[in-house]
Amino acid sequence: MDEPNIEKLRRFALIISLITLTYSVAGISLRPDAGISLAGLTFKISRPELLPVGIVMASLYATIRFYYYGFMLYKSPYRVRRWVLDGLYCFERPYITRKIPMYFGPTEFEAKLTAEDPGKIQQYIDAFPDAFPRFAGAKPSLQLQQGRAQTTEGEAVTIHSCKVVIPIRCRLVAIVQDIDYSLPVWLNLISLFAFFGCTWMWGVHA
Repeated sequence: MDEPNIEKLRRFALIISLITLTYSVAGISLRPDAGISLAGLTFKISRPELLPVGIVMASLYATIRFYYYGFMLYKSPYRVRRWVLDGLYCFERPYITRKIPMYFGPTEFEAKLTAEDPGKIQQYIDAFPDAFPRFAGAKPSLQLQQGRAQTTEGEAVTIHSCKVVIPIRCRLVAIVQDIDYSLPVWLNLISLFAFFGCTWMWGVHA
């Protein structure tokens, strides 16, 4: 089965979240036998009390579906950046034995890529330019230096050394990119919270 288009799925989830939030905050209600005009056609709603159920179900469905395909199956921008950073080496002592932070910390790194799998090297080089966003003239850079032979366990292995620079501005802007990408999830959660919160308040003051 083909995976759905992430952008279309994201757009659908955002639209549903805005509908849910607007319905909750604005206190929209329909009287019995209400009619809605859409594209010149009039639709009669005989049971308007069930409309909130449909909105909530659509919001939950959109949230779960986008999270599944957008985060669990599809490589999100965060996962791509994490994969790139995990392949880097930093000379600063605090970062030798632990993961490099995603949004702050050092800016100069080195990567060691073996030639045992040329496809993996090319994949790393191709993915790197898009891993971190460009901002205010700053952009990440990767300089692949000449490979050198090294003997490991009696076998000759070619190792390519890469000098990597990731400006701090690019790493900070990545926060905005991650928030924007995950917007369909947390905005739907806020909308559902607002829906149930407003429903409870209206019930208390009714």
